[in-house]
Amino acid sequence: MDKGDKGKKEKLTEIEKNFQTTLKSIINTEKDHKKELEGLEIENAKEVQVEKDEKCYLVRLNSNNENDLKKVHPTLIKKFEEQFSVPVAIIPAKKRVNGKLYKKFRGTKVPRDKTLTAMFDSYLDDLLFPATIIGKRIRYPKGKCRQFKVLIDPIDKDTIEYKIPCITACYKALTNRPLEIEFSDVKKKE
Repeated sequence: MDKGDKGKKEKLTEIEKNFQTTLKSIINTEKDHKKELEGLEIENAKEVQVEKDEKCYLVRLNSNNENDLKKVHPTLIKKFEEQFSVPVAIIPAKKRVNGKLYKKFRGTKVPRDKTLTAMFDSYLDDLLFPATIIGKRIRYPKGKCRQFKVLIDPIDKDTIEYKIPCITACYKALTNRPLEIEFSDVKKKE
C-alpha cells in the first residue's frame, strides 16, 4: 500500500452500500433541503450491538458545513429509521484529535477544542442533537470505573427516549466510556 492510497477506502461494506443508496434516494426525493443534502457523503457506517438481540447503526457523515448537517439531521434520522427499522445515530466525520499536541503547543496552553475530552463532549452533543443537555456528572463508585451521567431537558423526552440504548451503545463504541442518560425533574419556581 502506497502512502498516497492511505486515505482512500478500498471496499465498502454491505451496510455502507445500503446507507449510500438510501442517502441518494433521500437526496432525490427531498425538495425542501436540496441544498443542504447535496454536500453529504457517508464516510463510514457500522452496526453496534445494543443488547443481546438488539442492534443499531452508527453513521459518520462527511459534510462541507456542519450547520447544513444540523438542518437536515431530523429528516435523515427519520428516513434512515424507516428504511432500516432500527435506531440510527449520526455524527459528523471530521472530528479528529491531533495526537502530537505536546510538540505543536510546547510552552503554551493547548486549545480546548483540540483535546480528547472536548472531542468526546462534541460526540455526545452530536449523538443527542435534537435534545438539549442540562447537566453532566461524573461518578466514581467503589470498585467500578467512572460513570458519566447526562441530564436532558424533559421537553425533549418524546424525541429521544426510544433511542437511549442506541445512544449509550454508540457512545461506548466511540469513546469506551459508560454513559447513563436521565431526564431532569427540575420544577420551575412560581
